[in-house]
Amino acid sequence: MPCSTAARERHDPMLGTAPPQQRFLLVEQDSGWAFSGFSSLAIQEDIRDEVLRRAETAGARVMLIRRPGRQTSSVCLMRSWCVVDPQAPAGERVTWGSWSYPAELLSGVERLEELVARDSARAEQGLGRQLVDGARESLVDEPLILVCTHGKKDPCCAVRGRPVAKMLAQRWPEQTWECSHTGGDRFAANVLLLPDGATYGSLDVESAFATIEAHRAGRPDITHLRGVTGHRRAVQAAVVAVHEQLGPLPWGSVTATGMTQRAPAEGEVTAFTVSLELADGRLVEVEVGEHHGAPAQLTCRSEGGKVSQVPVPGEVRFVS
Repeated sequence: MPCSTAARERHDPMLGTAPPQQRFLLVEQDSGWAFSGFSSLAIQEDIRDEVLRRAETAGARVMLIRRPGRQTSSVCLMRSWCVVDPQAPAGERVTWGSWSYPAELLSGVERLEELVARDSARAEQGLGRQLVDGARESLVDEPLILVCTHGKKDPCCAVRGRPVAKMLAQRWPEQTWECSHTGGDRFAANVLLLPDGATYGSLDVESAFATIEAHRAGRPDITHLRGVTGHRRAVQAAVVAVHEQLGPLPWGSVTATGMTQRAPAEGEVTAFTVSLELADGRLVEVEVGEHHGAPAQLTCRSEGGKVSQVPVPGEVRFVS
């Protein structure tokens, strides 16, 4: 049985499964993708390894992207790269560039490193990553809709993802891209909304359109929300819990400010107290315990059952 079908029948929890990386380097490659995605890209090995090494140091995930339909040109070799930092100030979260030769991808890496350096400078000044002046609050970053269709990684991503990507491209042609592995194969079709960082799963053609429309209208669809990128499982679970228990709240109105580990209760593998701030300045906390799920088929290619670690949030409580 396909892993995504089995996961839906088991009602596998998706909470806390968004990509944990803080940033993304998206590399356009319209031809077929091998199992390892960018790691298998047919470019000079030394450049490929340098991109991966420096991107990892910058807290970035490297993903391949292409337009739905795989329209390959044998004439034009110009392709795009894109750096996305969901927690950067408005107007700086999305940066586009182009590449014809592999060495030009290093410009994207340099942009990642520039963002890291700016983060460090703001931290030294005691400023949060999302603290911006009034002049920048009106700036809008270009939205991207990424749909995982990485069939060589897992067949479910292609079977369920490609129809979703095709449909979304009809509504948002400039924003929609197919992408390589996002994690959570069994939750296909998976959609990553950038620069928001919202990750949705178990979508189909009908629910994907409604989910994106609701998200952009300030009503995130909790039933399909896997989590928010750039954070550990417990923080993702806490953010979703706030949206679920206090919402509807517009995306970006809940900010995690800290996490402390606590002694786990019976049945918990580990446990945390997550602190968050709402857009109106109110402070809340959420207790999150992580449990071992039952052994299950997590991908179509996996053999035997594997155990996942599932975050379970408690009630949201206000703190004075």
